[in-house]
Amino acid sequence: MRKQLAVPVFAAISAALCLAGGDDLKFDGHALVEPDCDAMSAWFECRDIDTAPPDVFLGYQYMHLTSQTLGPDGNTTYPDTGEPYVTTVISCSSCHFTGGHVPFGSPVYQSPSKYQPDPVTGLGPYFRPLGYYRDLEDSVIDCFRNCMNAERAPTKDDPVMVALVAYIQWVADGIIDPAVRDDWLLLPPEAGPRLPAIAGVSTMRADPLRGGTLYAASCSDCHSEDAPGAGEYRIGEERPRIPAVWGAIDGYSHGAAFYRTPVLAAYVQKHMPYGDPETLSDQDALDIAAFINAPDKPRPVGMADQMYCHDDPDGIPSALRKPADWLVGCEYPGERAFFTGLGIDYDDMVRNGPWDQLAAWRAAEVERLLAGCPADLDGDGGVTLADLALLLAAWGQSGAGHPADVNEDGNIDLSDLAILLSQFGTTCP
Repeated sequence: MRKQLAVPVFAAISAALCLAGGDDLKFDGHALVEPDCDAMSAWFECRDIDTAPPDVFLGYQYMHLTSQTLGPDGNTTYPDTGEPYVTTVISCSSCHFTGGHVPFGSPVYQSPSKYQPDPVTGLGPYFRPLGYYRDLEDSVIDCFRNCMNAERAPTKDDPVMVALVAYIQWVADGIIDPAVRDDWLLLPPEAGPRLPAIAGVSTMRADPLRGGTLYAASCSDCHSEDAPGAGEYRIGEERPRIPAVWGAIDGYSHGAAFYRTPVLAAYVQKHMPYGDPETLSDQDALDIAAFINAPDKPRPVGMADQMYCHDDPDGIPSALRKPADWLVGCEYPGERAFFTGLGIDYDDMVRNGPWDQLAAWRAAEVERLLAGCPADLDGDGGVTLADLALLLAAWGQSGAGHPADVNEDGNIDLSDLAILLSQFGTTCP
C-alpha cells in the first residue's frame, strides 16, 4: 500500500540551499514539521498522494525518500554506470519539509511559476552565484550539486528529473487560484515561499562558542545521535532521516544557502527545536547556526569555488553582489585588504558578523562602478598601460581627491592596483 503524503518529514536544519492529517503519525515522540492544512485552505488544497498519477508518486518518493531511492541505499541508479544519483543519506525533504508543502520550510508550490522562462527571451531567472539563467530543471540540478553533494546531476530529460518536475508541478497545482498559481508573487505572506529572515540580523554578531553549548542542549538529541552533527539515520525505515548538519559527505556543502549563517539561523528559529518552534531568541538561533557553520566542521565544497567568479550582465563583478555573510567563491580585488587595513579579521567578519559594514562597502563600490570607469585614470575610454603608469607614479601618496585612489580610501596602494588590474583591458562606457 502506498504511503500517503501525510507522512511528515523530520524537523531538520540541514540545507545545503521537503499534508494534511498527519497529527496521528508520530516520530519517537518528537513533534514534526508539517503544514497546517486548515490554515492554508484559503489558498492551498492539501491532497493525498494516492490521488496522484504514477509519475508524480514516483517523484514524491525521490523527493521525500531520497536516500532510499536515489541515495547510497537506494534502488534507482544511473543506467550507464550503476552509480547512485546521490551519495549522501539526507533527503530532499530534509530542507523541503514534507516534500515541499510547509510555508517558510522551503516549499515548492511556487517553483513552476518562479522558474518559468521569459516568453520573449526564453530565459529563466538570473542565478547570480553562478552567472547564468536557469529554469526549474536547472534549479533541481543545482540542488543535486550543492545540497546533495553529487558530482553528477541528472540531465533535463533524465527520467528522475522528469518525475521530480512532475511532482513539483503537482504540488503547485494545489494552489487554488489559477492567477496565483501562474504568478508566485501573488501568494499571501503566510505562504512563506521565501526562506524566513531575522530582522536586523546584519547588525548582529554570532558567538559560535556559545552556540555550541546551546546546540548540545537543544539540538544534539536528534542531530548527534550517531556522531556529532550526523543525525539519526535509521536505515530501513520508509521515511526521511534526521539529516546531518555537517560532515565531509553527508553535510550540506559550502555552496548551499544554509552555509549562510543568518539564513540557517532564521530557519532554525522558525522550525526548531522539535515540538517547540519559534522559542529561540534571535541571538540564540544565530549562535547555534554559527556553531554549525564553524570552519572546524567538515563539509563538502560543492560548487562554492565557482561562485561569484564572473561579471554580471551590467559588467559589475558578481563578487560585489554576493551576500556579505557567505564566504564562498571569488573575492572582489582589494576588498579583503581594505578591511584588514581597518584592523578587522575579514574571515571572522564574514562568518560571524556584523555584516552591515561589508554590505554597505560593496553597495557603495557597485554604485561607484556604475557611475563610470574608475580605473580609467587618464579618461581615454579604456584601462591600459597608461593608467597603470599613472597609478605607479602616484604610489604611496595621499589619495585624497587623486584619480589614482581608485577605491577612494585615502591611500594609493595595493587595493587600488588590484582594482585596476581587475579592469585591465576593458573598454569603458
